[in-house]
Amino acid sequence: MSLLNNIKAKSLIKLSILLSVIIFFCVNIITHNMLGSSRIDFTENKLYSLSNGTRSLLENLKEPIHLRLFISSNLIKDVPQFSTYANRVETILKTYSNISNGKITIEKIDPKPFSDAEDRAVGMGINPFNATEMSDSLYFGLAATNSTDGQKNIPLFSPERETFLEYDLTSLIAELSQPEKPVISIIDNLGLSSDARIGKPEQQILKQMKEMFQVEMVNETTNELNKNTKVLMIIHPKFLSDETLYMIDQWVLDGGATLIFLDPYAETELSRQQGMPPMNPRSDLKKLLTTWGIEFNNKKAVLDSEFGFRIARKINGRDIQVTNYPWLNIRGNGLNKNDSTLSNLSTIVMTTAGSLKDTNENPILEPIIRSSKKSGVGDAQKAGNPEGDPRDLLPDIKPDNENYTLAGWINADLKSSFTDTKNKKDKQLLKSKTKSNVLLVTDADMLMDRNWLTQRGAFANNGDFVLNVVEKLVGGNALSDLRGKSTSWRPFEKIIALEKIAEEKFLVEEQRLAKKLEGMEDKIRTLTQNNDKNSDVLSPETIKAIDGFKAEMMATRSQLRNVKFDLRRDVESLKKWVISINVAILPIIFATISLIISLRRKRKSSY
Repeated sequence: MSLLNNIKAKSLIKLSILLSVIIFFCVNIITHNMLGSSRIDFTENKLYSLSNGTRSLLENLKEPIHLRLFISSNLIKDVPQFSTYANRVETILKTYSNISNGKITIEKIDPKPFSDAEDRAVGMGINPFNATEMSDSLYFGLAATNSTDGQKNIPLFSPERETFLEYDLTSLIAELSQPEKPVISIIDNLGLSSDARIGKPEQQILKQMKEMFQVEMVNETTNELNKNTKVLMIIHPKFLSDETLYMIDQWVLDGGATLIFLDPYAETELSRQQGMPPMNPRSDLKKLLTTWGIEFNNKKAVLDSEFGFRIARKINGRDIQVTNYPWLNIRGNGLNKNDSTLSNLSTIVMTTAGSLKDTNENPILEPIIRSSKKSGVGDAQKAGNPEGDPRDLLPDIKPDNENYTLAGWINADLKSSFTDTKNKKDKQLLKSKTKSNVLLVTDADMLMDRNWLTQRGAFANNGDFVLNVVEKLVGGNALSDLRGKSTSWRPFEKIIALEKIAEEKFLVEEQRLAKKLEGMEDKIRTLTQNNDKNSDVLSPETIKAIDGFKAEMMATRSQLRNVKFDLRRDVESLKKWVISINVAILPIIFATISLIISLRRKRKSSY
């Protein structure tokens, strides 16, 4: 009987497997036909899911847009690695067309060698490439046009930019959907523009803004803006005339969208003076801020032991790794993810940033970027010294369980800073015509390439943040959901945090021993110099004293080495522990699931 049961059990298992295979293929066929390109996206930043911003843009599209996909028929045969990506491009284009309710039309073109289609591809800016030296030219790009003959293209869908695919497509469509670009007026005292005299290139943030908007650089003495200005951007304001301040005051009271970058110590301004210290690195907008009830101390910088960057710096002739407390790698709870400009971003980098304080009885400042609770404030000049030892700033960090505001919105009814109406225009506003629309940021250096960009790509979301803010101020959030998907720099944040804890643990003892060592070296030097100057021979007493100090120095150096060894050992131990946990956790999960399934099967077969 048991034999019969075993045979039945084996037959049942075989039948179950066969049915499972059949069901699997049936489900795949049905879901493919019914759902088409639908997929479950398990990536952290939803790289393969259309954002709400994209869907909103496509659903509300007014301008018809025609897309020409130039793709060679031999592309996949000659370059197999393009197979998956080419399929994804075609699928996402069809999705865009479907969501747009026909406003987006697609034409697929095969530019065969020496054909009119190839001439058309080249004429529309599509870049050819060759799989081998002897092969024909291949094409895989997109040309888009609107009803007014505006044209944008993606010369080549490079697999290296697959992460940016939705952003590239949506930004292309967004630009074509508005024939006239919004005007952004910029008062810049930092230097985002190129400067041929000192070989400084135009900063990437300014380049990106010029691609999306009509950017007008405004003189710092101006008293009038372009009448079509949508956003006023003020970078590192100082020495502004009353006429300019009055213009800003009235613009804000009239509800004008405003983005202001303040700074207690603009380090990157050094480059404008060819390496010389800036004459006045501090921003000054006190006249307006005081009236608004916002305090910005332009002599103090935020120091943060949690968000502080780990950097290499030459100190006392040696290159060492230290935490630079004024250089902030802001992430996690430091970013208000409820704000649309930050919702999909991972990290913002600021260097020697200040802080904002709301002094109103009823607070009007809405913080969106803040320091950690392990932060304090210190002298900005000292914090910005590029040759200083950041560890000297540690005593200034006196955590008071306060998150310092590094950036915040002001959406409130404000009063004018200019109450004297003499010699002013009749239309002067003394209070808000409508609620203000102002964002204050306490670091201007974050706009410079060095603080978020390398040749290998972006390591922070500074550029994304600025563009998100400008778009929000202009009135459109179509691309805000997309940014943040591109950041590939993913440090072991837990390891960095543990390194800082270990560093702070041993730092006090290291500094004590180092000072002790310096003191003994000074004593030996003094004894040597005070020896009988008429004799080259040291007295026995001096020799004995020097030998004693040298022995103590040897012992101190040994202690110092042990402290540094203990620091490295603890850090390495922590690294190994964290990495081991991260590496082992997935196999453990899968092994556990497999074991549970196996036990359940055995239990069922025993019945």
